[in-house]
Amino acid sequence: MLDKLFDTNNSDLKYGLSGLATAPVGYLVLLFLPVYLEVVGINLSLTDQQIGWLASTDSIGLALATFIFSIFIKKVNFRKVLLVGVVVTVVGNLLSALTQDFLVLCLIRAITGLGEGLIVAVGISALGMTQNPNRWFGFYTAAMVVVQAIGLVLVPIIYDYYLLSGVFIGLALFYLLPLAVIKLLPCKSNDYEIAGGALKPKFKQPNKLLNLALISLFFCYMGFSGVWAYMSLMGTRVGLTLSFVSQSLAISMIAGLFGAIFFALIGDMSKRIGLMLISLIAMALSLWGLDSDLTELRYLVALCIFSFFWSIASARLSAAISDVDHSGQYISAAQTVLGLAYILGPILASNLVQDTGYTKVIMMGTVLFGLCFIFLLPLARFKTT
Repeated sequence: MLDKLFDTNNSDLKYGLSGLATAPVGYLVLLFLPVYLEVVGINLSLTDQQIGWLASTDSIGLALATFIFSIFIKKVNFRKVLLVGVVVTVVGNLLSALTQDFLVLCLIRAITGLGEGLIVAVGISALGMTQNPNRWFGFYTAAMVVVQAIGLVLVPIIYDYYLLSGVFIGLALFYLLPLAVIKLLPCKSNDYEIAGGALKPKFKQPNKLLNLALISLFFCYMGFSGVWAYMSLMGTRVGLTLSFVSQSLAISMIAGLFGAIFFALIGDMSKRIGLMLISLIAMALSLWGLDSDLTELRYLVALCIFSFFWSIASARLSAAISDVDHSGQYISAAQTVLGLAYILGPILASNLVQDTGYTKVIMMGTVLFGLCFIFLLPLARFKTT
């Protein structure tokens, strides 16, 4: 059907659209993380430390799958990989709905993460093969925010009516969506080279700078995942209701959507170093707004500021790598780094949680955002022409 709606002879449009419809779905659990952890924690009576460990389980499989994909990216058929990923995630979520044991659930989620990683790797690689990665990664971030907002609203509602098993069944259905665009995906990693109008970069690929950028991405997502895992709990532990917290998280996604659209539309301004620096500073300051004397209004405003600038920072990180890695190999490997960050971030944060609050978790995020900027700076200053 999509073949009729769009000019699918335009490879850039095909790769962009299929990437937008695929990669965000692979990240569903990570996008829904605050409310997902909240409902699982309530249902299984988990401790803060167990919540931190559970937050990392999907990421274990995701990191492994994206790493393997990045190694064999030039040999695999993207469409077949996507099909395998969908099957694994659907089965994994259906099995998750049948267990009430924490350790068994962690094992199932780690295996399910393998499928999630394959879906992500295919979608991100397709986006990396577009001719204007900066714009497409802006739209990608917007798509992530939309999916995230839907999930943050729906997960508590589904849980209220159908309990935890209903949440996992809902996730299983969501993971079927990428099949709708499977025919728009590239088959091989070199398809962009033979597609009409695609150009190879005319500069030597700066591998050392790209490696530094991967470290930057690791620090940024480690900080984000650590604070994101406890974002809901920061509100509910001071007396805010789960209903208000989930609604606030969803509303903040609107701010994130504006941030992503802003990034996608500002053209070459999006590549300015100052924009990345301002975004990271704003994110850190918004976290400190959650540290004490938290009211409903303050919680909502801090979340909106954080989400707006997170959309800009995350889109720029991906675009900075893809700008000089047109084949998609490095941007695929970046998903492995991202997966590792999502494993270690919540674990580190869980060890910093105190009975008196989440100050050390917020401090962790602030330091890691600073390191992110330092390691991204060399690639951000690199000129491709």
